[in-house]
Amino acid sequence: MPTYLRRFLGALLVLAICIVVLSEPPTDNDAIQTGRLLQQKSQALVEAGKFKEALPLVQQLHASYPSNHIYLERLAKIHQHLGEWNEAAQAWEKYLKVSPTPYEAFPDLPDAYLKIGKPNESLDAGQRWVQMEPENPESHFFLGRTYERTKDFRRALRTYQAGHEHFPHYSDISAGLARVSLFTGQPKRARQLAEEVLAESPDTSDALLVLGMSLRSLGDLAGARKVLEKAHAVSPTYPDVLEVLGGVAEQQGDRIAARNAYQSLLQQSPDRSDIRARLERLSAGGRP
Repeated sequence: MPTYLRRFLGALLVLAICIVVLSEPPTDNDAIQTGRLLQQKSQALVEAGKFKEALPLVQQLHASYPSNHIYLERLAKIHQHLGEWNEAAQAWEKYLKVSPTPYEAFPDLPDAYLKIGKPNESLDAGQRWVQMEPENPESHFFLGRTYERTKDFRRALRTYQAGHEHFPHYSDISAGLARVSLFTGQPKRARQLAEEVLAESPDTSDALLVLGMSLRSLGDLAGARKVLEKAHAVSPTYPDVLEVLGGVAEQQGDRIAARNAYQSLLQQSPDRSDIRARLERLSAGGRP
């Protein structure tokens, strides 16, 4: 069954459950009325972006209805908005056990584990998603991306390759495969894969970045600069594009362009001491 259809049917199932719950005869009118008021108020606070105010209300709802997946999902997302990633992960894990649509916990669950420095748990969650939705290309992409982020390029390459074979036109997987191919010393293959993505989607910034990096690795600085400038035009605040563009400009001896790229990057990430050191070197007239 296609992913979109499965998720649509899942949404209908959730709606049906909600209708059944709301249509059940009340057993405690006061408790039901209190629950409804809490639900309405918490939903309004979430919609208004007042997550700190909504949190204790949703926690109260969860305590009263611990198996209600709707409240668990809301609780997990509130924790995410507040940057409370450990609590978000715990809520998503509970959600998986009671929800009729457990795949809705992804990719938030593996991302939450990464943010609290638990790569093994993130990988485990990603593997569970692939097992749960093997026909969903996003599950393969996020598992490959997690391997990539944890510097396990061998498994990332294998995961992206398998995903690419099954979903050859899913650009995120193709770009990921191109990127890891470059990181594992295959710049020609990386260039080919990036060009295939760009043939279908010319403004894909990830593919433009990988193509620029591949051309730089192959010694074509002028070609790399041209591609990276296009990537910068498409995504002006993409930090990786700014960093690589600055490096290529340095290699070409264009200190002004390099300085502009690094300064733009520092405006977004002022704690990047490595980029600050590059700027200082440029100001001192040092060699790239």
